[in-house]
Amino acid sequence: MTRYECLQLIAPLMTDHLVVTSQSGQRIEWNHLSDHEGNLLLGMMGCALGVGIGLALALPHRRVVVLESDGSILLSLFNMPPLAQLNPANLAVFVLDNGVYSGSRISEPTATAGRTDLEKVATGAGIRQAMTIRNARAFKKEGIAALKKKGLALHRLQGRGESRASTNSASHDRSLRKQIQICQIPRANRRKGHPVFGPGLATQKPSAVEGGRHVAHVQGSQS
Repeated sequence: MTRYECLQLIAPLMTDHLVVTSQSGQRIEWNHLSDHEGNLLLGMMGCALGVGIGLALALPHRRVVVLESDGSILLSLFNMPPLAQLNPANLAVFVLDNGVYSGSRISEPTATAGRTDLEKVATGAGIRQAMTIRNARAFKKEGIAALKKKGLALHRLQGRGESRASTNSASHDRSLRKQIQICQIPRANRRKGHPVFGPGLATQKPSAVEGGRHVAHVQGSQS
């Protein structure tokens, strides 16, 4: 089971879901597969789970999906205990664990290639709905169900990470160019009367230049 195969199964099921990805291979692959208006493709490792928890708490009427990697979530294990305590019923977390940090020139094993078991880390933090999925049949049964039913779910998907999308340099370049303005979230309000991120959350003022970089002003949500 490859990461890309899992994402292929998830992509057609996204309706009004909010999808948060980390700066990992699945970010490139998800962008290749999905033009969903609720995508939030973060350009930083270690942040997707925290952002997903925040969105799930702020927008309890929306289903939030977090696509994490082993390398990214290992940078933010401190999110596990708060996730267990807050227990948002509208959050599904998928950790695509291939046991390796993959770069353009290097591939080094992560801790999950050794003694670290992310399912045990999650259950040790108090997340009761954590499990490891090792094949496509189990993913179709348990992983897909997590997208549809109410309740927190954290699934570690153990498999290979390589795919045609991540190895296609042209696709990679297009993805990077498309995500240069990832902080601006303007696509969320493209359809009138159907704001993806809820009232006010994705309402933007024009970008300003601060300290030599563009800053998008996003207003907070209102009840």
